[in-house]
Amino acid sequence: MHAQMNTYNCIIHLPPDVLEELGAHSGFFWPDFQLEPIICDAIRAYISPAPAAPAEQAATMDDGYQWKQLFLPDGTRLRASFGRTHYFAVVQGAEIRYGEQAVSPSGFANLKGSGNRNAWKTVWLRFPGSELWVLADVCRAQHKAAISRLFGANMTTSNAAPAQTPATTQALPAVQVTAKPAKSKSAPAGKRHKHGKQRSRRKHSAAARQPAS
Repeated sequence: MHAQMNTYNCIIHLPPDVLEELGAHSGFFWPDFQLEPIICDAIRAYISPAPAAPAEQAATMDDGYQWKQLFLPDGTRLRASFGRTHYFAVVQGAEIRYGEQAVSPSGFANLKGSGNRNAWKTVWLRFPGSELWVLADVCRAQHKAAISRLFGANMTTSNAAPAQTPATTQALPAVQVTAKPAKSKSAPAGKRHKHGKQRSRRKHSAAARQPAS
């Protein structure tokens, strides 16, 4: 970096892909010293970023590119490489833009090379607000796992056995009990008849013993 008055004369190492991106964005390529104020402005913007308006933030959350089951919000950056050289694209609205060209993930992955590369295994993603580059295939796997956990929890809740309600005790029908009358302890009819004959015989014997008048 060019030394000036009231500046530190030091060497800062920048990755080649960053310099290439900066040159494509600004139109000035290393070692053009006109990059110096651009780099300073970028550092100041990083230290004190301008707050986005709420309406713009809401619109950004809704805009994006749907890559099969994976959603890439507006501002997502894509990176691929060929021959150890990186090239980049960005999601703008509902499109993936490589310069002035709208491309698909597969088209972006095969801009260079033989044309038969798998975009999931080739493209790296950096989502808005993150400094981490993640392979697209890893993002897809994490998304599938999150969906599985979501629907698994719903299935567990829906298949839970309902609480058992206590059985209602039904009143038994009333049973009317009729008491049978007690049997009389009087002697059988045959015995009564026998005793009657004996009394009659006693009467006749007493009458026979009385003298005639």
